[in-house]
Formats: sequence, C-alpha cells, structure tokens
Amino acid sequence: MKENLPKFQLIYFNLRALAEAPQMMLRYASINYSYEMAWDYYGKPWKEAKKDVAFNQLPILIVDEKIHIWQSGAIIRYLSKFTNTRPENDLLLAQVDAMCDQSYELFRPLNPLVNLMIDEVHLKNKKTFLDIFPSKLRNFAKQLALTEGPFFFGENPYYCDFSIYHHFSLAKMIDENIFAKHENILNFMSAIESLHGINKYLNERPQLVDIGKSPKFIKNAISVATGTDPNKKI
Repeated sequence: MKENLPKFQLIYFNLRALAEAPQMMLRYASINYSYEMAWDYYGKPWKEAKKDVAFNQLPILIVDEKIHIWQSGAIIRYLSKFTNTRPENDLLLAQVDAMCDQSYELFRPLNPLVNLMIDEVHLKNKKTFLDIFPSKLRNFAKQLALTEGPFFFGENPYYCDFSIYHHFSLAKMIDENIFAKHENILNFMSAIESLHGINKYLNERPQLVDIGKSPKFIKNAISVATGTDPNKKI
C-alpha cells in the first residue's frame, strides 16, 4: 500500500462501463480503493438517491470521504496524477486528452449495447455499431501507427490508453475478430493486458455473460442482473 495517498471510493452500478478505466489505472499503480454499488453507499435505491447526487449521475469518485468528483473523464484525469499515466509535457498532454475524448465517442451504442440491450433492440443496435465502427477503428489504428507503440503515444501507457482499451474490449465482446485487420490494435490490446496488475484485475472482475439476451454478472458464483437496480429479475 502506498503511503500519503488520498482515500479513493468509486461509486457506480452493476455495469461494465464508465468505472472500468479508473479501476484499471488504480490497479496498474497498485493503489488501494473501494468499489461500491450506489444502493450500498447511499443506503437506498438509486432512483431515490440520484436527486442528491451531483448532476444526478454516476460514477463518482469520492476523495478522502468528502470531495466528490463526477464525470468519468474528470475522474481518470485526476487519477492520472497518482497513477503515473499523465505526461509532463503540455503539448503531449493535450494530445493524450484528445485521444481520451475520442474514446468517449464509442460510449454509445457500445456500453448500453453490451450491458443492457436485449433481443431486437440489441440486434438493431449491434448492426448499427458494426456498420459504423470499421471507419472509426481505422482512424484509431492510423493514429496508433504514428508511434512505435505499443501504446498510443509510445512505450508508456497514459490515461487515454485505458479508456480506449475499455471501449475496445466491449467491441471485442460484440465480435471476437473485430480487430483482425489491424495488427497494431491487437498489439495494443495485448500490451495493456500485460501491464502490471491489469491481467489480475481482468481475471478477478465479475464475468459478464448472456449479452443481448439477459445480460448479467457472475459474482461469487451468483448471477446478478446488470443495471441500476439490485432487485431486477434475471
């Protein structure tokens, strides 16, 4: 455990979404944190708690049990200071920031497509995603090719890499071979997974199954429905 660090609490839902990049960064840096479900932290259903939460949304990072930081981009930018994933050069920082913002263009439909959508709605949005993603992927691959890699700005991972990896990992859940035409993207994915603490995190986090049918997490051999309601029937 590192000394003289703030206490970090991440508050979110049963979703593999906006809390993934922060957790990966913290695990990479071997920094302790807690990850708590909204209903556990607030002690009531999310639909009742959200009115008291900044801008009525999660995730939120709570620092030293008093300062609340919302917006996932702001959270990972703040954590980058502690996780050695923030470049010191201001020009490079602006580029890293741009790639981080670019990754969030993949949020929809990817996160809801994997975590929540079912049946015909899932199939319709899956087709839309598979139609538009190749052109977006080419742009990412082109940008990655500007450096010798394996990360987007060379041999060191920055916070943008963790956000990109998260969204790409969801895309791979939609189509296992989605990166087959881009060797540098495949190398990028492997490089992230080989980082200190990351492989262990990926193996330990709850497994997400039955995507598109009845998405659920397997937590301690128990099936838990995805979403914002712990009592949702599977």
